[in-house]
Amino acid sequence: MVLDKALIIGYGKLGSHFNFALKHSGKIEVSGIIRNEKSKQYPAIVKSSDIIFICVQDSKIKSAVKKLSSKGFDLKGKYIFHTSGSLTSDELMPLVSKGAITASFHPVQTFESIATKNRNRFKGIYIAVEGNPKALKKAGSVSKFIGSKTFIIRKENKIYHHICCVMASGFLAAIARGIEKLGSKKIRINGFKNLSFFNIYMPLASQSLRNIASKGSVKSLSGPAERNDISTIEKHLLALKNAPADILPVYMLMGIETVKLALEKKSIDRLQAEKILKVFDKQTKHLN
Repeated sequence: MVLDKALIIGYGKLGSHFNFALKHSGKIEVSGIIRNEKSKQYPAIVKSSDIIFICVQDSKIKSAVKKLSSKGFDLKGKYIFHTSGSLTSDELMPLVSKGAITASFHPVQTFESIATKNRNRFKGIYIAVEGNPKALKKAGSVSKFIGSKTFIIRKENKIYHHICCVMASGFLAAIARGIEKLGSKKIRINGFKNLSFFNIYMPLASQSLRNIASKGSVKSLSGPAERNDISTIEKHLLALKNAPADILPVYMLMGIETVKLALEKKSIDRLQAEKILKVFDKQTKHLN
């Protein structure tokens, strides 16, 4: 029995996987997919949807919010989520004044390509949520339907959560590239005393490893460097100034290697790579 109708705004890697997961649930009907904000279907689909998921890149969330907050959209009582890992529910504040119930909904999973069928990428994973308590309850129901588990994260800690995601996925691909080059070398990582904490990131790391095993490290790369998302990298570096001192150098080292890997994947060009590397170089000078 269908309980809610959902609209997906943005049909990239995450949005496509999410579409199939929702359809497979049998509880949530995907009432429509908006691929660009100029779509003529926008008003009608928004009106017929109970839940709206904004699955666009971080840099495009403001544009999607601006579109929804414009005249002609009745958002009263509608649940609206964005799926960004680094941004908080504050991005959706303009929609709250229109009666929307908002929160962030971040799947701790990697999506390296657009899905053409259900890949079960949401089964057994964790989804980080923060925002309106009523929206968090709805997020919990949606997660249960698609086989996931939610955990509530404090708004001020979300950037650190996203750094953990990048380290568990994008950095892992960069590390794997080193393993491929060195051949028989082994890497052993110790120090995780609280295993239940690491379980949050385990599905993400496990899927990344499966991707690497089947497609190689280059094609499996995901994360801010691969997306040329300089803004997020800068936020990570700023946040890590308040973290244990030994984390920042590791992040910077692996971040630089990830840029090289993104260049090898050709998801960014040399000019874009140089701009990202300058961000790391600037931070290195501050450390010295």
